[in-house]
Amino acid sequence: MTKVGVVMPVYYQNEAYIRLAIHTMRNQVYRSFTFLIVIDGAPELLPLVQACTAGDERVTIVSYPVNQGVAFALNYGFEILMDQGYDYLTWVSTDNVYYPQFLGTLVSAMDRTGPDVGIVYSSFNQIFENGEPAHTPEFLRTLHSWQNRPKEALLDGCIIGPSFIHRAEYCRLVDGYRFKYIQDYDYWLRMTDNCDIKYVPVELMDYRINSPYSLSTHIANDISKHRLCWNEVHRAHYETRQRRSIPLLFSALFIVKPGEVANAHTAIGNIIDQYETNCELIIVSLTTQNEIEEIMEAFHDPRVRILYYVNHSINYALHKALRRAKAEWCIIFDSAHAPADATFIRAMKESNLLDAASTSSVFNYNGQITTSGTIAYLYQTMTVRARMQAFIQASL
Repeated sequence: MTKVGVVMPVYYQNEAYIRLAIHTMRNQVYRSFTFLIVIDGAPELLPLVQACTAGDERVTIVSYPVNQGVAFALNYGFEILMDQGYDYLTWVSTDNVYYPQFLGTLVSAMDRTGPDVGIVYSSFNQIFENGEPAHTPEFLRTLHSWQNRPKEALLDGCIIGPSFIHRAEYCRLVDGYRFKYIQDYDYWLRMTDNCDIKYVPVELMDYRINSPYSLSTHIANDISKHRLCWNEVHRAHYETRQRRSIPLLFSALFIVKPGEVANAHTAIGNIIDQYETNCELIIVSLTTQNEIEEIMEAFHDPRVRILYYVNHSINYALHKALRRAKAEWCIIFDSAHAPADATFIRAMKESNLLDAASTSSVFNYNGQITTSGTIAYLYQTMTVRARMQAFIQASL
């Protein structure tokens, strides 16, 4: 029996890209696979897909009239293949190019792994819309280093990428794809609660960037979609850490004063979108609920709590809020003290200087990380919570 099932969701796309993607999948060296093409609410593309696959008995085409999104199409296709008993599953996009050894290399690597490995993935090349290479050799070396890490690194970012295969038994343990913008990333985080991953350090496909119909292009070009994407990332990270009982690295406290809606919105976005996401964010409000709701309207993040201390001083509000913080380390921001650099917190973490037994404060000044046994500055300093509480208490 064929043990590999491949799903391709099809929606509006450059027809030349669709032809090329289907052609490169049908011309894999490894030929024993089922190719399930799910046309997602674009029935006018059915004749094109039929023409591209005519006579190929490996191909099944499913077309439904109303667009439901990539997650729906993948769940539809994966459920069919899982019900039919396929051992390995993957999915492919209509704007990428798959090398002849793509599927065979991934299948062979999975065959050689132990049963605890549920995801095998490889490196990939990037191409522009016109097919020209989009990266330098230096980028490729960086990509190899970024991808070749243990599964725990998925909480630092999506190390797997577009070239992968799943062991179906682990797909059955998760409740399908669910998010609009980070379908794979969230799926892999939930899968790796139960399985390990394996990296194959070879390029097996061309990933097309800046394609006008691609989801990544839409996210990059639309600030509202970018925000929705990051909301999904933060939710996925939070839920993963909750499932795995991973303790918080730090508590961030953000002071909001009256009359600074626009500045506070921008600054809070800079804190929420730090690359290091293992935190809670406590909004310490000295202003009205209406202003806070306006500031926070776009942010749907389970890490956020709001505490109101209207008509109180900053130090009093911080004194009270620090009692509610859950992490050993804390850091305080406001609209004037919020770094635009998304690596600001991660640099502190990776310095390995967050040792409460030997220091009270850790500073990140222009990328230089230093420590101190005392507390001299309130903002943008990672501080042992109990010592910050004593520092604030002394000023009341």
